[in-house]
Amino acid sequence: MMRIIGLAVFAFSLPLFYALMNGSPAIRRYGWFAIGLAPFIIGYAHLEVSIVSWAFWPGYVKGMIVSLLDSLAIAILLTTRSAPGGKLLLWAYLGYFICSGVASLFATPAMASFLFSWQLARAMLVFAAVTRVARLPDGARQIIGGLSAGVAFQAVFSIIQRLQGVTQASGTMGHQNLLGLATHFALLLSLASMLAGDRRWLPKIGVIGGGIAVILTGSRATTGLAGAGLVVLVILSLLRHRTAFKMRVAGIGLAVLLAGAPIAYLTLEHRFATQSDAGDYDERKAFETAARAMWTDHPMGVGANQYVVKANTGGYSTRAGVAWVSSSRNANVHNTYLLIGAETGYLGLVSFILLFALAIVSALRLAWARPRGPSGEIALGAAVTLIVVALHCLYEWVFVTWIIQYLFAITLGLVAGLGVERRAMLRSRAKRPIAPPLPDAATALPHPA
Repeated sequence: MMRIIGLAVFAFSLPLFYALMNGSPAIRRYGWFAIGLAPFIIGYAHLEVSIVSWAFWPGYVKGMIVSLLDSLAIAILLTTRSAPGGKLLLWAYLGYFICSGVASLFATPAMASFLFSWQLARAMLVFAAVTRVARLPDGARQIIGGLSAGVAFQAVFSIIQRLQGVTQASGTMGHQNLLGLATHFALLLSLASMLAGDRRWLPKIGVIGGGIAVILTGSRATTGLAGAGLVVLVILSLLRHRTAFKMRVAGIGLAVLLAGAPIAYLTLEHRFATQSDAGDYDERKAFETAARAMWTDHPMGVGANQYVVKANTGGYSTRAGVAWVSSSRNANVHNTYLLIGAETGYLGLVSFILLFALAIVSALRLAWARPRGPSGEIALGAAVTLIVVALHCLYEWVFVTWIIQYLFAITLGLVAGLGVERRAMLRSRAKRPIAPPLPDAATALPHPA
């Protein structure tokens, strides 16, 4: 019954969003804002429904799910025009979708891998919508405002959890590592928006809330990479174009880092003080051994969303020495690249890395293009965000979950949309008529008789 109600709500939301996105510019901006906010609140507010539910499947995708963000993305695509150019990232995204789907031909059951393809298709839908929004005036700024509000929402829950005695806060996301990876997108893009001259309160609470969430996760990788990302972003932004406002932002950021460092240290110290000694057992290494063996036996992959099942039924976890406890046997290898390689083979991994690399290069080119306007700061923030996330993927697998897939798609959409906006600006300048030169003063005046 609840599924029928959920599907009815989703079906009703599409014409409602279509009408709103056809409305006034002020109303459309709320929709753009909701794109950035949605990944942080969908799970908590139950704004999704399963068309097909695989609730007991041990993989990371547990159903054929649709959310209100999907219907909002469809409404935006139906009410906005596509612009010429800017299709390179889209083709790279499609390439990853196809290459990861090829592994489904070798998967058993194939339906489990299809569920990941469905999730990836939903992310691509959001990417396409963000691409169109980001090329519009104020579009990128509103999306980043939603990201800022979303991470601040998570920070509030993290503070409550810490006050209740939780060592590693997870907000409403269920695990601190998932919150940590998600925080990179909002924290760094909020700072980039501030460096671009956005003086609203939203980017400020995004930076503050993101910093709080990072510290309270108690994750070494999250804390270290977030801090490094903030420093690198500020330095590159100053090298790109130095202003007095940026210097003030950099000073405030340094003060926040210095103030947060003791709290981060105490959080990490408390975390490791409460953890039991595991002896010589290195679980991360055991997982990686199992994943490499699986990849060697299946160069085309075992199928997306299949790692846990194949690691256990194929004996890979046993031979690698993974502990016989449910928390270990039901977990994925803590490395996104190894996970994608084992599940989707060489085709899937190469296409994934190419997509990541192309997005980073495209963002950096936009950041250093001339003239260096505010949109270049957003592109620079996206580039640093993607680099930080790419490094974090060496230590985590949660990139393949729907929350991070949405955030990744939003970031790629910002890069693609800003690229379209820049090309449109250059075409507009090229078409402007050149004013005739003014007459020389000496020849313009009549000579005296």
